[in-house]
Amino acid sequence: RERNGDVIDGSKKALELAAASEDGTYTIIHGVFGGKTGLRDSVMPGSASIENSMGVIDACQGRFSMEELHSWLEQDSIVLFTASKFYQAPPFCGAVFIPKRIAERLSQVTEAPKPKEMFDSLSGFLTDKELSPCLESWKPLLKKNTSNNIGLALRWEAGLAGMEALGNTPDPERVAAVEEWAEKVTDMVQAEPALDAWCVERSIISVRLSKGDSSWRSMSELRDVYRLMSLDLSSVVPADASPEEKRSLAVCCNLGQPVDVAESHAILRIAL
Repeated sequence: RERNGDVIDGSKKALELAAASEDGTYTIIHGVFGGKTGLRDSVMPGSASIENSMGVIDACQGRFSMEELHSWLEQDSIVLFTASKFYQAPPFCGAVFIPKRIAERLSQVTEAPKPKEMFDSLSGFLTDKELSPCLESWKPLLKKNTSNNIGLALRWEAGLAGMEALGNTPDPERVAAVEEWAEKVTDMVQAEPALDAWCVERSIISVRLSKGDSSWRSMSELRDVYRLMSLDLSSVVPADASPEEKRSLAVCCNLGQPVDVAESHAILRIAL
C-alpha cells in the first residue's frame, strides 16, 4: 500500500518492469493472491507471460477455489501454499505446487543448480524425502539418512485434517457461506460507533478503531489492544464494575494480529 493506504498493484508493476528488462535477463514475477488484509494483485503472472520469466503466485493464505488453482497451474505458475492460515495448521506448514510442464522440464535436469552452498540453508527446512520426483538432481545435496522431517509431517497431519474437513464442500457452497459470514460480521462491526470495517476481502475483515474523534488508532495502540484482549482483565477493573462488565472482561479473545496499513491508522483482522 501507499502511505495513505491506497493499494499498490504489485504484480502489474512487476510485469511492466520485466517487460522493460534487458535481453538475457531471467525475471521472476511475483503475484500475491491475498495478503494479511486479503488484498489480491490484479494479475496472477504465468511463466509464459513474458519471455525468459517465471510466474510465482503467493497463495499462502489458502483462500482460493480449486478453479483458481487449476487456472494458475495451467498457465505454468509456481504456486506457494501453506495450511497454516485458513486451514489453521501450525506455522511453517508449507508446500509448493509445480505445474506439469515445468515439472517435466525439471525432470530432464541432471545437475543441481548453483551455488551449492544454498543447499546448506535449505537443509535446515527440507530433506530429500520431501522433494518432488522432478527435483531428483537436488536429492543428493539434501540427503539425510539418519533423520526424518517429523516436524513437517506432523504439521501436515494437522493441515490435512483442516483441508479434508472442507474437502467435500463444493466451491459455490463454500463461497456462499464465506460471503454470508463476511456480510453479517461487517454489519456487527458497523453497528458499533467506535469501529469501522475499513476493508472486506473474502474471509478477512480489517477493522479500524476510533480514538473518539475523527482519528483512528495507530499500530502501537492496536498492539496493546491485541495483547489486552487475549488476557483475563476482570481482576483489574474498578471495584464498582458490574458483574456483566467483569464477565465480559474475563473472556480471552484472539483476533488476527494488527497490521500497519497507512500513516493515519492500523487495523485489526477478523478472519475465518
